[in-house]
Amino acid sequence: METKNEAKKTALVIVDMQKYYLVPESSYFRYFSDIQPGCLDYIYRRCNSTVIPNIIELLNFFRANKSPVIFLKLCGKSPDRKDLHRFFADTWQKGKLAGYEDIYPLESNSMADIIDELNPPPNEKNTFIISKTTFSPFTCTNIDKILQETGIQTLVFTGLATSQCVETSARDSSDRGYNVIHIEDAQADYSETFHNTSLFASQGVCGGIIYHTKEFINLYLT
Repeated sequence: METKNEAKKTALVIVDMQKYYLVPESSYFRYFSDIQPGCLDYIYRRCNSTVIPNIIELLNFFRANKSPVIFLKLCGKSPDRKDLHRFFADTWQKGKLAGYEDIYPLESNSMADIIDELNPPPNEKNTFIISKTTFSPFTCTNIDKILQETGIQTLVFTGLATSQCVETSARDSSDRGYNVIHIEDAQADYSETFHNTSLFASQGVCGGIIYHTKEFINLYLT
């Protein structure tokens, strides 16, 4: 990146790249595929063909520059899931009644883990794993305190879903004074239209800067 100090002030944020979203045998994947066949096809293909390889490239770049990496995970902490945002809690309840356990798994469940391709080694330096129960971590975790204590000023957003947890987290971070960068080809949504519309909206509201992976890396290498 530009300088060692700037590298430390810029964090890669990887949003909700978890097994239950991306593993076809999970309760979440099976439930939504059964009630709306094909609804996860686009996000699954895009993640595997584009998003995951690009996040890996970004991860390697941030690690090489000793820059912070933040993994966000959406999962329940209460067995009755009443700690989840009401939309997630309602969906969990509907899934349970339909015979699908753990649509939104508990934090301790392996399906809540980050996918194997991205999962960091234990106690990796400059890496934070933050579990949240809402769209944005700023409403339910101490992420703002962590960012302030580590001197982070710029957040580079990746992950899923672009129009939901990624956009909400980006907007909340902008409201708190952080610079926002979106990596277009390291995010996914449930359709190309949702994805592109969300990024377009984020430009105005967040002052968000949108790059492709290689464009971002090349820019920060110069």
